[in-house]
Amino acid sequence: MSEQEDVIPWWQGRLKERDLMRAFFAKTWNKLGNRIAVMFPDSVKDLYYSAGRLAGLEAQREYFRVGKQKPPGDFKGIVEFLKMALGTLIVPFGNVEIENLYKLFLDEEAIIRIQDNPYASGYDADEPSCYFLKGFTEAVIEYLTDYNRMEYEKLQIVEETCMSAGGDACRFKITLTYPARG
Repeated sequence: MSEQEDVIPWWQGRLKERDLMRAFFAKTWNKLGNRIAVMFPDSVKDLYYSAGRLAGLEAQREYFRVGKQKPPGDFKGIVEFLKMALGTLIVPFGNVEIENLYKLFLDEEAIIRIQDNPYASGYDADEPSCYFLKGFTEAVIEYLTDYNRMEYEKLQIVEETCMSAGGDACRFKITLTYPARG
C-alpha cells in the first residue's frame, strides 16, 4: 500500500466523530506497522505480539488495582472482562462482541468478534494479522486464570478470521482445556 492511499476515506468532513477517530487510528496504526516492517522485517509479528502481551498485563493490573475490583473467577467472567477491556481500552472504535461462549467435555470455548477493527482496516494480508490483539487476549486470560488458580492443560487463542485477510470481522477463538479427572 502506498503512503498516499487512505486506509479509510476519512478526511472528507462527512464522518461522525467515532468513525473519524477509527479511521485516524487505522491510518496511524498502518503507517506505524509499515515503518516497523521496514526496520525489523523478520520481527514484526513478534514485536506486535509482545507489545499486546505487555498491554494486556498492564491494563488488567491497573484496572484491578485502581478500581479495587475483584477479578472474575470463572471462564465466563474472564471472557466478559476481556470483552469490556478490549471494547473500552484497546479497540474503542470497533464493535467487540462475544459471539459464542460454551462448555464442552474438557474445554470451555469462546469466540470474540471485533467488527470494524481499526487494527486490521486497510491492511491486506494472506493470513490473520492481529498479533497485538492476540497477545493482549492471551496475557489477560493467563493472568486471570493464574490469579484464580484455575488449573488447565492448555490455553489456545486462534484468530480464525481477520478483516485484513478478507474476513467480515476479526474473530478470536479462545479454548481453555482442563485436565481429565480420573
